[in-house]
Amino acid sequence: MDWSGMLPELLAIIAQKHIVFYEDYYSFAGVSKSWHLAAIQAAKVHKFPNGPPSRFPSLMLAQKTKDKEFRELLLLSNKNIRKKSIRKIRLPQIYDKVFMTSCGWLVTVGKDFSSQLINPLSCETINLPKVNTFDPEYFLREDSWYGGIRKLILLTSNNQSTLVLPLVVVSWGWDRQLGFCQPGDIKWTRVKRGWGPNILDFTYYNGKVYCYGMRNIIYAWDVHRKDQTMVKISVVPKDFYYGTIAPEAYLIGMDDGERKRLLVLIREGKRVKDTFKTKIFLVFAYDLEKRTWSKVKDLGTKALFVGDASFLIDQDTTGVIKGNSIYFTDDAYFEHGLPDGNGRMRDMGIYHL
Repeated sequence: MDWSGMLPELLAIIAQKHIVFYEDYYSFAGVSKSWHLAAIQAAKVHKFPNGPPSRFPSLMLAQKTKDKEFRELLLLSNKNIRKKSIRKIRLPQIYDKVFMTSCGWLVTVGKDFSSQLINPLSCETINLPKVNTFDPEYFLREDSWYGGIRKLILLTSNNQSTLVLPLVVVSWGWDRQLGFCQPGDIKWTRVKRGWGPNILDFTYYNGKVYCYGMRNIIYAWDVHRKDQTMVKISVVPKDFYYGTIAPEAYLIGMDDGERKRLLVLIREGKRVKDTFKTKIFLVFAYDLEKRTWSKVKDLGTKALFVGDASFLIDQDTTGVIKGNSIYFTDDAYFEHGLPDGNGRMRDMGIYHL
């Protein structure tokens, strides 16, 4: 069958139905000239102004000073990581703002302390309370806005919850406290009781928000109850990790069908001239049912992504994402610059466990 001779009307239907990911455009367009034209037309009529999502995780690159309209995304579409794939999207809404990401959404903070949820592909925007409603006195400094939100997770609807979801949960301020809001709220709510010093990372898993504190303590907060108290769950054993304070750490939930575990990744490195360089990741697992710790030496087919957002990919059959690896981005604000990306992107890479 001559695939290049198909009717344009039929090609248009096929393109709109089967181009699900951004990378599909290239596969579709490579068949013939007529298929290439059909792919271009499908892109123009896609329901999202900036097109479909990528099949793989994307990294938004640093803001270009003179470009107020567009942002570039680094795609992991090539098996050869050294061959860069860049995607450009129109996103003037985030110019000169800091942002964090979760579930394909961005939370932005402006110099006037305003915060928004923005979908970078559909461009849907949801207004959130100003970050200085956490604590007006804390945000008196003119430059405090860029440390307003440090990390973000979004919780979707759950019928068992006594709270109205979705819920936007963030760590805020340079001392990384926990807070939340719901779309439509006029101010953020602080989680005050039971909170430990400097939450390095947090995740929503098994119906709870789990947090990892700087002193290697895991806390839990049951968002499905009105009681806004964090409860201490466990501490990393001293014979597992020698440090009393973790320089940087990440928390990811992992369910292998038999056990529900929390993965703790501690990131260590050293200063090389004026740059912080990651040297090693230590990975531990905490079994929520047995309440026991174990060291993780092999992730199998799984790949972990850490930085401003932390998540797990179970297995990539395409061979693009490498198993038993940790993909890390630069989140050393004090070392390399502000969260808008300027001065950063110095400490990124893939760590093979």
